[in-house]
Amino acid sequence: MYKRIVSLAPSNTEIIYGLKADDSLVAVTRYCDFPDEARKKPRIGGWLDINEELVKSYKPDLLLTSTFVQNKITSKYKKQKLNIVSLMPTTLKGVFGSIERIGKLTDREKESINLIQSIKTQINNIKNKIKNSKNRPRVYVEEWHKPPTVSGNWVPTLVKMAGGDYGLIKAGVHSKEITREQIQDYNPEIIVISICGMNDKVPKEWITKRNGWENLSAVKNNKIYVFDDSWLNRPGPRLTVGLENLAKVIHPECFS
Repeated sequence: MYKRIVSLAPSNTEIIYGLKADDSLVAVTRYCDFPDEARKKPRIGGWLDINEELVKSYKPDLLLTSTFVQNKITSKYKKQKLNIVSLMPTTLKGVFGSIERIGKLTDREKESINLIQSIKTQINNIKNKIKNSKNRPRVYVEEWHKPPTVSGNWVPTLVKMAGGDYGLIKAGVHSKEITREQIQDYNPEIIVISICGMNDKVPKEWITKRNGWENLSAVKNNKIYVFDDSWLNRPGPRLTVGLENLAKVIHPECFS
């Protein structure tokens, strides 16, 4: 069991708290803001601007990274013979695998099984609420704005679970840039803005004032929703919050 963990990604931090293994967490990034207790942990930088001397000063016996964005950091620390584990899920099944892996690393295997079961129960509850919905509106979720980037990875799975159609990208594929022609051909009926690192502070005008997007069904019918990006972009326990909010905007009639 590792007793001095430095988490270099918010998703890993949330999983550690979900497993009640936070006593072993000695430092986190400035983006590790959930739960509130995580904000009180010492900070060692962001995604890429990590203070190496500060990291080493905490004498970690385990470093946890996430996503391909941190590949260079992972390889650099490996060369320095630091014990580092990279968790890079691209599917919902992969997210469960990350929870299992952290459960083993923190000697919280039973807790990891319980957490996964709790997430699956929440997913089933949401799916049951919309099971009688008839239509499957076309949904577009934007993860980045310059250039417009459609959310991939586990997001297509969540949209389909929430009763929507997601035709621009498949599950398990990294988020990718989309062209104006692609979005016009797809003509989404619902647009969800979930910009990395922006919480829910994105103005809808980023979509509505975009050249060539004014005739989209979602824009004309004002079906544009800004989400706290941590609901969908973090591969951890709160993906259920993202799923529920997707279901509410896709099928509001199922939620009284």
